[in-house]
Amino acid sequence: MGKVGLLIVFSSFLVIIHNIFECHVCAVNLVAAHIMSMQNIHGIEVTSDVYGFSIDQDEQSGIFVQIINRGDGTKSSFDGLSVGWHVYPGLYGDSKTHFYRDGYQRTGCYNLKCPGFVPEANVPMVPGVVIHAVSDPNGVKRTIIFKILKKCSSYFPMVMQVWLCLETYYWLVHLGFDSEPYLIGRFPKSLFTSLGNQANEIQLAGTVVTPTTHLAPMGSGSKQSYMVRQDLPTFMTDKNIYSVSPVGVDGKFTYGGPLE
Repeated sequence: MGKVGLLIVFSSFLVIIHNIFECHVCAVNLVAAHIMSMQNIHGIEVTSDVYGFSIDQDEQSGIFVQIINRGDGTKSSFDGLSVGWHVYPGLYGDSKTHFYRDGYQRTGCYNLKCPGFVPEANVPMVPGVVIHAVSDPNGVKRTIIFKILKKCSSYFPMVMQVWLCLETYYWLVHLGFDSEPYLIGRFPKSLFTSLGNQANEIQLAGTVVTPTTHLAPMGSGSKQSYMVRQDLPTFMTDKNIYSVSPVGVDGKFTYGGPLE
């Protein structure tokens, strides 16, 4: 069972899930997540345990943090960006844990193969990199912090410390391994239709792609350790396989489950 802590920053927040993996040879694609929606979202910070597994070529397991704007309901106005960690042998040719970013609606488009993400200069942590230090379910826990914030490149001072944005917004991506997150890259406003101004939904989930004959692990692959008081509604594809606890007042929840 994995553990996640989340911190709401700037305006308002939410957490939900979206099926970002597609696999034509896999039988099931399952998620365990929290769902919520709100207007004027300017950022989110999520702290997650990070794990490693030895899984088969046709399996995937990981988490994602996703910020989206559903626009006016049409497909052309729908925008999203996604980051997380996953084990995906079919993509990388190994069963190691990788930091990744997803092209959302671009099938099979991950990491720097997707246009638009601008890495910071001289930063070693880029999408697709291997995360070598992972948690032991029965021992030392290693954490990864994802922070996504909206930033304006230029402001005009108004009154009462209110500032008007004059130029392009960026969505800044920060990452930290067992440490405070630091800036690793950005998504320019020019990439988006509706998300350039604000988000109205965030998705946070554990996810697996797995054959039904042998279920892949989610989270740590161990049973859920504890439950906490409810703070947000939950969503589960199949709660009998992979579950998610409520979010407590401390901003933490557990998710995932055993292999079978």
